[in-house]
Order: sequence, then C-alpha cells, then structure tokens
Amino acid sequence: MIQDPLNRFIAVINSHFNLAGKRVLEVGCGKGRVTRDLAAYARQVVATDPDAEAIATARLAVPADNVSFIVTADGLPAVPPASFDAVLYTLSLHHVPETEMVESLQKAGQLLRPGGVIIVVEPGDGGSFNEAKQRFGAGSGDEGPMKEAAIQAMHALPGWDPGETIPFQTHFLFDDEQDFCRSKLPGYQDLSEMEQRAVMTFLREHRTDAGILLSSDRRLNILTRD
Repeated sequence: MIQDPLNRFIAVINSHFNLAGKRVLEVGCGKGRVTRDLAAYARQVVATDPDAEAIATARLAVPADNVSFIVTADGLPAVPPASFDAVLYTLSLHHVPETEMVESLQKAGQLLRPGGVIIVVEPGDGGSFNEAKQRFGAGSGDEGPMKEAAIQAMHALPGWDPGETIPFQTHFLFDDEQDFCRSKLPGYQDLSEMEQRAVMTFLREHRTDAGILLSSDRRLNILTRD
C-alpha cells in the first residue's frame, strides 16, 4: 500500500502555512508517512505517538537529522512553553477522548511561540476509501461521531479562531485486492461469502492500471489566536 501517492497532504498544509524554517510538533505521527514530508520542509520536527511499535517503524522510515520521535500517551511532550511554531494533529484529534479534546488543544496552544498555529487535519466524509470503511469496516471503521466531536472541540476552544475549513482529497494505492485486505481489512476471511463478494466487486470498480486506487476526503483547519 502507498498512502497519499500524490503527496496532497503536505502540499495543502504548506500552501496554507509555510513550513520553511519552522519548528513543528506532529501529534499522532503513526508510522511516519507525513513526518517524512514535514522533515523536507520544516527546520525541525518533533513527532509523537502513543504506539511504541509505530514509533519504532517511523524511526526506521524517517532517518532525517531534523526529526525526533517521542512515545507519549497524549501526544504532547514535556517541553518548555513556546517551543514550536506549529502543532499539527495528523488525523489524530478524533482519537483523543472526547472529554479531553479541548484540553489537548489548549495544551498545544501553550507550546506555541507568539504567532504560532494549531493545524488540525481530520478525515472528511466522502471518498471511496471512506465508503469501504463504512460498508466493510476497513481500516479504523466508521469514525463519524468522533470526527464530529473533534470539529466541535476546535470551535469551542477559547481564544482561538478555527478559520475556514479547507477541503482536500488524498488517496490510497493498493497493489491488488490482497494488498487491500492485508493492509486495511485483516478480518476479510471472517466475513460471510456474500460480504466477501461485495468487497471484491467494490475493489474491482476502483482498479486502475497502477493498482486499486481509493480516495479519501480530508478537512484542514488552521487555528490562530483571536
């Protein structure tokens, strides 16, 4: 699987917030797919995730000198206030417990230098990959309620303006049906025969010369102090 083969994620972020020369905290870096691109633009990146195995994979995938990886439960490292120019939530705010979302954003704001921003990228509702999540439970499944809670938390953050929501789209490219099932639907064999046929029919509808290409809507908000 190749995630975001056209590098739309970083292109959209950098077109709305110039990363050059900036010190960035990435909250929820996972296996480092976005971290790699951040490192190519930013002066320094501190990337965090609660999953130690994901961090270990990210360290191997992104050996850049300007990147540091930290395992931390809430994504916010113990560093002095005003340490960063931007805090980026990489599809991660909706994974924060709902009752702690606003607090997480507040803590992120305390880590920013004057003029710093909080960048939140959240899943959108459209796209063929989101359809696969909703129909078959692929990937993390249907995250609708938590996505809505994350949006509400951004708008409820005292002293911050979430600005205009910027929609964009990224893609997932799979070699074939087996690659999709291995990467995003490991429980495929447990599905009924009818469900398995539905999955295969769906994937064939999205086959291209390069492989199976699925799209996923995203939404970007850049929060600035009022």
